[in-house]
Amino acid sequence: MAVGYTQPRIYTDADARTAWARLQKQPLTEDTFRQGCDLIQDVGQTNIGLAYDLLAQYVTKVQKIGNRRWLHILLINSGKGYESLNHYPEADSIFRLARQNARQTSPKAYCDALTYTVQLYFDWDKPDSLTKYLHLGERAALAARDRETLSFLRTYRAVSRVRAGQRDSMRADYDEAIRLATGLPNKNAFFMAKHSRASAYLTNPQQQVMAFDSLLELTNDSLLTRSPRFYERTTVYFRKPRPTVLFKLAQLNLLLTDYDNAGKFADIVYDELVKPNPQAPSVPYFNAEMAIIRVYQGQFKQARVFADSSRRQFRSAETQIPYSGYFLAAGLLAEHDGKFAKAADYYRQSLTKGVTAASFSLIPPELYYARALVKTGSYDKAGQMLVSLAKATTANLYSAIGLYYYQALADLNKAKGNYVQYGQALSQYYAIRDSLTNLNQYRAVQQIMARVRIRDKEQQISRLNAENVARAAQLRRERWFYGIGLSLALLAVGLLALLLRNRQVRAQQREALQQSELEQREKQRQLDLMQGIMQAEANERLSIADQLHNEVNPMLAVATLNLSSALETISPDAPNSPKLRRAQDVLMSVGSAVRGISHRLTPQLIEQQGFKRAIEDLAESINLSEKVRVQTIVIGFNTALPLPFLSDLYRIVQELVQNVIRHAEATEATVEVIEHDRHVTILVEDNGIGIGSDATGDGQGLQTIRAKVALRHGQMDVQRKADGGTLIVIDNLQLPDVQKQEKRTEHG
Repeated sequence: MAVGYTQPRIYTDADARTAWARLQKQPLTEDTFRQGCDLIQDVGQTNIGLAYDLLAQYVTKVQKIGNRRWLHILLINSGKGYESLNHYPEADSIFRLARQNARQTSPKAYCDALTYTVQLYFDWDKPDSLTKYLHLGERAALAARDRETLSFLRTYRAVSRVRAGQRDSMRADYDEAIRLATGLPNKNAFFMAKHSRASAYLTNPQQQVMAFDSLLELTNDSLLTRSPRFYERTTVYFRKPRPTVLFKLAQLNLLLTDYDNAGKFADIVYDELVKPNPQAPSVPYFNAEMAIIRVYQGQFKQARVFADSSRRQFRSAETQIPYSGYFLAAGLLAEHDGKFAKAADYYRQSLTKGVTAASFSLIPPELYYARALVKTGSYDKAGQMLVSLAKATTANLYSAIGLYYYQALADLNKAKGNYVQYGQALSQYYAIRDSLTNLNQYRAVQQIMARVRIRDKEQQISRLNAENVARAAQLRRERWFYGIGLSLALLAVGLLALLLRNRQVRAQQREALQQSELEQREKQRQLDLMQGIMQAEANERLSIADQLHNEVNPMLAVATLNLSSALETISPDAPNSPKLRRAQDVLMSVGSAVRGISHRLTPQLIEQQGFKRAIEDLAESINLSEKVRVQTIVIGFNTALPLPFLSDLYRIVQELVQNVIRHAEATEATVEVIEHDRHVTILVEDNGIGIGSDATGDGQGLQTIRAKVALRHGQMDVQRKADGGTLIVIDNLQLPDVQKQEKRTEHG
């Protein structure tokens, strides 16, 4: 895989010659050879003529040294350069030398030279030579087991069948080319086969659009070669795959007479290829193509600017310009000016400059020429030209080719006075035009529908995002917006045309507000019910604790005292003494248990010594077991808070610590309870086994805690730590004064 092409250095001609002379004084090694290649490549960005001069000198020097691999690189790149600029005879002679050298270099080098020879004869439209070298290339690739070259050649064979009228055989060739290219280390052959199949085999515009959409995604594949350095350019590849696909989309839109979209795609191609390097050798070719695009868009002033720039940049006499696209653009502009003889001459010259496969417009140049011949009165010659185009027109009937063919045919028959055939041709012209118009309208509707779908999807996403916003903030914003809407409605009351709409908006807003109030009331009812249940439980615990403390415990104390007095009056050796002492121990144990139960039901230590001491006492009682070491951090709670609130906090901490003891298998735990200005935060962390990955929900204890947390408008988060253990964070437990204040605000 070739490495990426770095930003080229810009040379003046003098700087380039100086650098070249300095380089020639050094011994020719792999490093200096590559430096020379880099210099030629960079000079070619601004002065292709000078680059070819340096390249010719390099070829001579390398030939003397006898390094065939270096010579192969130079010959292939030189031939490719001349071929890309439509200098076909020069490229032909260079590729002949490349084939001779490659035979003695390596089988792969010979396959590369044959592939570029095939590409030359395809672009040059030399079918006999193309057939010959396709056969030679396939034979060499089979011998070398070179699947990549075989795939390239199958692609060229497939596309050549169009010109030979063998369209039915194309599909098998394309399928074979794609099969051969699948799984290769790079995607160059795969991309070329897919691109050529979409361009030459598919005829349905919708199928072509889908194919090129897929190719546009393929252009981002990292396995597709992009802009390799000069000394890496011996295998066929697409230097600019993405602009190539966009170029084809511009061609498609021109073929469908959708000139606006064609112009948009052409502008993207121009921005990506020309604007970054306005001195590149390809710029005059692109300027000629942009002139054609602007003519079709009806922007004749801009078209003339592009055509004039193209002529100047070719730096040769107009008749010596090697590109047919320039003469098509010049002819279209002359035709627009009513200079039909001059237009016909331009079109005639375009026929001598090779095929127009690299043009934005796929309309055959003969069709332009025939149209101009009709305007100049050369009816017989125009008729012959149209007859030669009949087959191509049939294959592309519902396109710009068919449209302009029947327009020219109608003009020819009208000029010759053959009104019957004139009417038939004109009828066919209007049928094609209507079909293209309907297709473009359909495509426009599809684009609108796509934008609508995108907008609807964005709205859905916005709604989903809005649902994640905190409910309290959402309600405040809705009230604010409702107030603005109501104010605007009052201001707009004088506008009669908007009255009905404003009433509907207000009705919808009232309905939404009522629904929101109902939901809020239901939520408050649930909270009140929960609070009532929990308060009832607290009262019941307090009642049970009072009975245990004030009734059961005193009776147990009296019984223990009486039993102790009785034991003092009898001898230790008396028969009933052991039983009585055993009963005394049981009564003391029951008393201790009753006091513990009473303490758990309502921790009196909170009331006696404060919340902080109660939490510390809880930890100390657990630490006595020496199974779990609990550390506590309690911050705040220096001011008096309602006992029910502190009891709830204590119950929450107690339940969380009990969970650690029962389930976590932990040895250490930390409890943090922090009082803030308006809320309380609880954090319980252990080093146990953590929450299992198959856990499906909370247990009864956690559910009870969540209910208490929700009652205080808090949030609870239970998570497994990365290093093991569990972390439970309870935040925003509102202090009683804050909670009362918010309730007053909600009901105010």
